[in-house]
Amino acid sequence: MLCTTLRRRASFSSVVPALTTTAGLSLRESRLDTHDIAIALGAADDPATGIATTTRHLRYLLLAPSFLDQNHIGITLDRIQHFASLTGSQDLAIVFLLQPPPATGFASAQHLFDDASNSSRSSSDGMYAYTSLQAALMDRSDIPYIPILPLGTLSTLPDLLKRHTSSMARSPPKAISRPPKSLDLLRLCTANPPMPQQTAYILSDLFPGLRELATACTSISSAPGSSSPSARAATGLLSSQDTEMLGMSTQTSHAGGYGKLKRLRDLVGEQQCLDVVDFWREEWTAD
Repeated sequence: MLCTTLRRRASFSSVVPALTTTAGLSLRESRLDTHDIAIALGAADDPATGIATTTRHLRYLLLAPSFLDQNHIGITLDRIQHFASLTGSQDLAIVFLLQPPPATGFASAQHLFDDASNSSRSSSDGMYAYTSLQAALMDRSDIPYIPILPLGTLSTLPDLLKRHTSSMARSPPKAISRPPKSLDLLRLCTANPPMPQQTAYILSDLFPGLRELATACTSISSAPGSSSPSARAATGLLSSQDTEMLGMSTQTSHAGGYGKLKRLRDLVGEQQCLDVVDFWREEWTAD
């Protein structure tokens, strides 16, 4: 499929016939909101209906140097981010046109002379925009890696698409690895990992960040299991029975780190709370 808006883009409009004719790629024009070209890589029969359905598509985004100027760079990066979110960068590619075709229409002899003398500068400007795009994407950790295919001239676009699509068709699709979430990492911050998911939820509610949690945990030291209630009182993590024996209230100092850890103990139990404290105390000691 070919995005219909390519006909309205000066940088790519002239290549549309070569992409839609039977001698080219025979792409059918359609409205594509997230990419410019989609090429089927394989088909398989649906076991339920017996009808052949496309199982894999290779999607392309077409860019030119004008897309990287000061007025459009932000929009272009947002579009690339949306493009990458389609599949997590799998079976995606960006085609970057290094030297856009000259503007069509009437041109004076002086204008043609200037174009000829500036052709080398136009080529260098395209390469500069190409490297600028790579640098901009390196600063965007929210955009996964997408291959950028340099295109020297617009007339070679069909051949480039054929070669890249053919090479991708021979390679199996890569499994998309899910990046770890912050909650997944938090569940490892215990002496007996992984901590129960509910405990991680409660921790994230009590402490706005790991820094606050680490500060609260490293300010105390966990007491041995055989300690007396008086010794356990020094840890700030008394059990409900111990606090009753000592005549202390479990509602004291809830505003600070001690209070939050006591609240955690009341909600998930003393052992899970001490496991969290021990983890951060040992990490701090090793550091």
